[in-house]
Amino acid sequence: MSDCRVALDVTVAKLGRAGPHVYITELAGALEQLMGDRLRPIASRLAQLVPSQRRIGDLARTLGRDLWWHQVGVTRAARRVGAAVLHLPAGVGPMRRTMPTVLTIYDLNVLRFPRLFRPWFRYYTRVILPRAARSADAIITLSQGAKADIVEELGIAAERITVVPPGVHPLFSPLAPGSERAAEVRRRYGLAAAFVLTVGSVEPRKNLPRLFAAVEQLRRRPGTGDVALVHAGPEGWLSNGISGTNGVRFLGHVPREDLAALYSLARLCAYPSLYEGFGLPVAEAMACGCPVVTSHVSSLPEVAADAAVLVDPESIEAIAAGIAALWTDEARRGHLARKGQERARSFTWERAARETAAVYAAVAP
Repeated sequence: MSDCRVALDVTVAKLGRAGPHVYITELAGALEQLMGDRLRPIASRLAQLVPSQRRIGDLARTLGRDLWWHQVGVTRAARRVGAAVLHLPAGVGPMRRTMPTVLTIYDLNVLRFPRLFRPWFRYYTRVILPRAARSADAIITLSQGAKADIVEELGIAAERITVVPPGVHPLFSPLAPGSERAAEVRRRYGLAAAFVLTVGSVEPRKNLPRLFAAVEQLRRRPGTGDVALVHAGPEGWLSNGISGTNGVRFLGHVPREDLAALYSLARLCAYPSLYEGFGLPVAEAMACGCPVVTSHVSSLPEVAADAAVLVDPESIEAIAAGIAALWTDEARRGHLARKGQERARSFTWERAARETAAVYAAVAP
């Protein structure tokens, strides 16, 4: 593997700012540090930021990427840069591999919750993903929970799947509440003295309607009447119809530097997602010393370990109780903040790059 070139398809990273963008961008940077010019990033010319309201041109580019690039063009591009291994880091790729291939599958959301996705993506992924997974030489996923799902749902042998958790960027670290930086971010975003932060794309899987309902309940109760929720993240899949209530503010996409500050300023982070292959906001919040309330399903207990309050994401009352437990208990917040920072230290992009490169070496000719 010493001089083996690897082509990394970064196309999906260019389509948006959510989880896949972060994963592919950060992994590519760490792999470049480790592998130098043996790593060759490639991308489709049709890779452009996808707006939440799509036009005819956006739909045409989607079809071009899905039907041409991901099936034919990506392999041709890999061969043009002299690669011996192709890494497809977004769960899409050729149904028939013609060179050694590594496929990253984040989760099986689209297979488990098809109603939450647009019709074309739902249909395309249902056809492509199982076939791409079976043809790949190796599969990388982000958690043991996701691995178990892939084995069960796709019938892939466990030994072909390697769990490589993502990292947390060093920017995500505690910020002194009284610092000039903290004051500047609080002023610029018009933040309340105390607030709950939730992070992620505005999409059904993130369970925002139940979170908003929980906040509304808390604001009517003694002791939690001052609860305020701040959402940071771009619009995502099927975001139409998801709107806040009294006590909820949408900031939209915020730069990573500001997001790190928001975690530090928040009293707690609430992330009651219905299903995650990993749940990077949980790790980012813990790294910043922000106590977390998250779901007791899928990979989230695995990521949080004993450093978060776990709740039933399908119960508004349970979400409200989890938030209230931290909102009103400073000692418990401090305990979980310390536990979370300790837990988050295990998630580094350097480690992710080393373990990913080991998978390349295992499939290289």
